[in-house]
Amino acid sequence: MEYIIDCLILFLIYILIYIKKLKYKNKLYKIKFSLFYFYIMVVFLVTIMPFRIIVPGRNKLFLERLNLIPFRDIYRHYLGGTQDVILNIIMFIPFGFLISFFKEKNILETIILSFSFSLFIEVTQLLYAWTTIYSKRTSDITDVITNTIGGIIGYLIYKIFCILKKRIAVIFVLKR
Repeated sequence: MEYIIDCLILFLIYILIYIKKLKYKNKLYKIKFSLFYFYIMVVFLVTIMPFRIIVPGRNKLFLERLNLIPFRDIYRHYLGGTQDVILNIIMFIPFGFLISFFKEKNILETIILSFSFSLFIEVTQLLYAWTTIYSKRTSDITDVITNTIGGIIGYLIYKIFCILKKRIAVIFVLKR
């Protein structure tokens, strides 16, 4: 039930943005914005939802939920460590693609935005761990690294997409 309420709130935010900011934008911009927004909603669903009201300091052991050793789970052969790395990369490929698709970015901007968004998620997860002793979320530097790699891959896929789009357009024009 908590997820439904959170999704409804995010959807209402989208409607408000759409009414106020997107009303006079062209159709392509609306599609790009909508794709990016709904992608962000899915990432929130997977990483930090349900949203909680933060009551600081309820969990004095919250730092146990923090891992600052890159790829520790793989080194220690934890079950699912490699799978988590792959899934984090895959989760952020759409970010790198959509951020450039929505508004043209260079590779450095994509790296900074991927890193920043991932860091936001991890800090939020750590804050959740601080607010409740029942938090299942962990904050992991490996996630920041792999999410950023996923963003870079998404950016590269976007650039390949642009090249292919131009080549297809040239072929289409030549056939006329």
